[in-house]
Order: sequence, then structure tokens, then C-alpha cells
Amino acid sequence: MYKRIFIDQCGYMPDMKKLVTFKCSGQDTAVNFNVLRSDGTHVLSALASKRVDNHSAGEVNYIGDFSAVRETGKYYITADGYGESDIFEISENTYQNVFQKSSAFFYLQRCGCSIPKRAGGIYSHDACHTAPAVIYGTNRSKDVSGGWHDAGDYGRYIAPAAMAVAQLLYAYEENPQLASLYVCPDTENTGNSLSPFLDEIKYELDWMLKMQDEDGQLYHKVSCRNFCGFIMPDAEKNELVISPVSVTATADFAAVTAMASRIFKEKDAGYSNVLACASKKAYAALRNMELKGGFVNPSEISTGEYGDPCDLDERYWAAAELYKTFGNASYKEDFEKFASDKIYHGYGWEDMGSYGNRAYISSQFRVNDELRGRITSSMIELADKLLENTLSDGYGASLTSDSYIWGSNLYAANNGIHLYDAYKLTGDAKYLDAAAQQLHYLLGRNPMGLCYLTGCGTDAIKHPHHRPSGFNGRAMEGMLSGGPCSARLDEVAKQILSENTAPAKAIVDMTGSYSTNEVTIYWNSAFIQLLAEAVGSHK
Repeated sequence: MYKRIFIDQCGYMPDMKKLVTFKCSGQDTAVNFNVLRSDGTHVLSALASKRVDNHSAGEVNYIGDFSAVRETGKYYITADGYGESDIFEISENTYQNVFQKSSAFFYLQRCGCSIPKRAGGIYSHDACHTAPAVIYGTNRSKDVSGGWHDAGDYGRYIAPAAMAVAQLLYAYEENPQLASLYVCPDTENTGNSLSPFLDEIKYELDWMLKMQDEDGQLYHKVSCRNFCGFIMPDAEKNELVISPVSVTATADFAAVTAMASRIFKEKDAGYSNVLACASKKAYAALRNMELKGGFVNPSEISTGEYGDPCDLDERYWAAAELYKTFGNASYKEDFEKFASDKIYHGYGWEDMGSYGNRAYISSQFRVNDELRGRITSSMIELADKLLENTLSDGYGASLTSDSYIWGSNLYAANNGIHLYDAYKLTGDAKYLDAAAQQLHYLLGRNPMGLCYLTGCGTDAIKHPHHRPSGFNGRAMEGMLSGGPCSARLDEVAKQILSENTAPAKAIVDMTGSYSTNEVTIYWNSAFIQLLAEAVGSHK
């Protein structure tokens, strides 16, 4: 169906700013629109008068505001000549189902164990990837079973794993009430004192601990030598190979295990201590590690590389996180030395400075007040740039035309988190509203009129690049699609999209389009943190 009215298909909390976008012709003027209940009862008439010449989408937009509608219920929007919007809900609890589905994804991505039919349905499978993995370049092998499959493939990689765990821990810290609502798909899988949400995070941490070498360094990843076809995980029987250690993996592990040690301390003191020892051991090893140019795949391994030529931001995060958790002055000195050269930013797996900033300025231990002020100012300065992008985009996206790269939806989600950071630092509602627009963009208020989270909303992504989904012919629910990528990096995208396709529309909802429609644990973690912060900030 051709759409001309765009809203968040999953709905809004009552006090959220609610904006609607109309796709117009260049000759159109302001749009008179109506908000109706799902039974047709008229609620509001308003005028969408803000015009945006949207270069990212290659169209003209008019934006309307219906924030005055606050009463719980289901609604839709209509305007003469534009048709009707998707139905959406207004409720305090409107995002609970979205949270449950997007969190359950991690359980369904579990490696090294069986997923029973009662929990996984058509995605159930026997235990996979349980054989010892050979350590590359040696005749030694090691048990590294467990963890989560990283993406649409079955590799497991430390850098994105650390990012995913950190963001889920942030979600837990920022909104423990929402996290407490998570129910593991295997409702019979209980038996420890942890909440299901923390228990799922522990499953990944347990695997990460196995990836630490005796000297403290972290192996970069474990996978087969090549990507398999679209088969279920227990059908991949090729030899597992542990790739060499890397600086970034070691730093990320040191950081996230320090963070997890702090959060798990009240829930499981013994496990917290295990994480603390592993973190300190990794950091001690990190101080003596150098790998110019970053990790590069061995010649016969073609699975996800996650190469990163700059490891300074990972070291920066590790030093800040260990100082926040353990209070050792040497960690503080390391961080402040890095920060004296540059304030790093980023919530991705490649640029991770924002984790370090967040740890340092919130430390319970003494910090340098002048440096904390500089970091805070830099965080707000970044948010101001994102705010400007949001206010000038027809769909409230914080992305610019050159930002629609592989995994653009990750950047939209993480930009929202940067904006929430600024809101918490300043209390200024302009950042709060802009942050929430990133959530609404991902859930339907975008140029494609798609909910980018599978199985949610009224018109969601249906054919993600995800092996269990492709094998079964049906998308697993709760997965965030990578989103528009104007580079057209896969053959499907090259065939379907022209060179003139607008950047914000460069997505193909087909299984083969890995550069526009894959899924990953760290795209979902970014979405969950964004969602947790949104729900927590609008209560």
C-alpha cells in the first residue's frame, strides 16, 4: 500500500511529543489532518504547517503535531488526499510488547545449548557449536561453547558482544522496572536468584570468560572459516576456529566485565568477583599489548572481521570503567592521560568513547572536576549537532544524507542515547523530545513507512538477513533491521536499488540484502537501551 502519512506504528506514551509526517508533492501546502479513534470517533483537527525539503528522502514533507492527544486508546490519522495512517496506540504500557520481543531475541540467538520447541517454536534446535574450537596457528583446542550468535550468521565476536552486554546493562540500570517485565521464552528455565534479564546477560558473559587466554588477553572471535548457507545453527558442523587475540577485544572485555562486576555484586557476589578478577587480568595484559592497524582476519577466515585500526577509545573506556568499579588510582591516571589528548565519543563497537565518558563522570570515586566539565560540555556539544539534524529532518531522524551507511539504524538508536545523555545532564526537554523521535523513526515514522523491528507494528520488516528466519521462511520477531544503506554493498541491493535511490530509502526487505536488512545482537541492544531510556524518561 502506498503511504503518505507516517507515525510510530507501535504507539506513544501519553506525555510524549507526537509528530506525524506527510509525504507531499512540491506544490502541496500545509495539510489539514484529523486524529480519530479506531472506531472512527473524531478526536482532534490540526494543521501540519512545518515544511521540510527532505534531501535524504528525496521528497517534500509537512510535519504536524498531535501531542494534545493523551488519552489511552487506539487511533489513526487521516487527511484529504493522503489516505489514512497505520493504527497506533497511546498508553503508558504501549512499549512492553516491543521490549519483550526485542529482548527475547537474545535467548533465541543462544549458541551451545538446545532451544526447546516450547520456547523457540519453529526456531527451536538442538545444541549447536559445542565441539572444542582449534586455536588458530596451533594444534591446541579450547572449549568456547555458549554465548549468542552475533547476527544473521553464527559467528561469535568479542567486540560486538561487549557492546551488546554494556547496553543491556545500561538498560537494566536506567530502567530496572522495565527490565523486570522481561520473561524468558523458556518459562521452565528457572533456577537461580537472578532476574531473567540479568540471567540472559550472564549467558553471554559466561562465554566471554571462556575466550580469555591464560595470560589475560582475549581471543578476538570464534567461528567457522567461512559463512554457512541458510541452515539452522545445529546443522553447521564445520570446524570452529578461534582467531588470534586483539587489543580491542581485550580492552572491551576488561571494560564490560568491570561494569558487570559492579552491577552483579548485589545479586551474585561470587560471580561478581569472578568478573572482577577477569577484568583486572585483562587490563594488566592490555597495558603491554600493541597491534598496529588492528585485528585482520587470517587469510583463510572470511567471517566477520570487526577490524578497528584505532584502539585508543577502547583503552579509554576500559580505564574509566575499571576506575568507576575498583577505584584504583592507576586506572584514573590512564583515563585522564587519554582524555587529555582527546575526548572520545561513540556507543558503537568501533567508536566506544561515550561508554568511558559515562563511566568517568558518574564515578563514585574522586575525579578531576575540570575534566568532568570538559567531557560534559563535549557530550552536550555532540547532542546539539544531533538535535539540529533531528529538527531539520522530515521524519525526525538524527541522520544526514551521508549517514545512511551499513547499520544506519544502529546510529539512529545510538544518537537517541546521546540525546538522552544531554537531557540527563541539562534537564532540557528539547533533548528528551529529539531522543524519542529516534525511537519513533525506527518504529514506523520513516520514509519507508516500515517498522524496522520485526513482528511489531502494523507493517514491519518481513525478510531479514537472518539464517533461522530464512530457513523457516518467516522472520523471527523482535529483530532490528540494519536499515537503509546507500552504498548498495550486496548484489540484491545493487539489483533492486538504483544509483539515484534516496539514501533514506535505500533498503531492500529481502533475505539476500545483508547490507540493508541484516540483524545483530548489538543493533538490538542499542534499540533496547534507547527504549529503556525513553520509557524511563517519560514516566
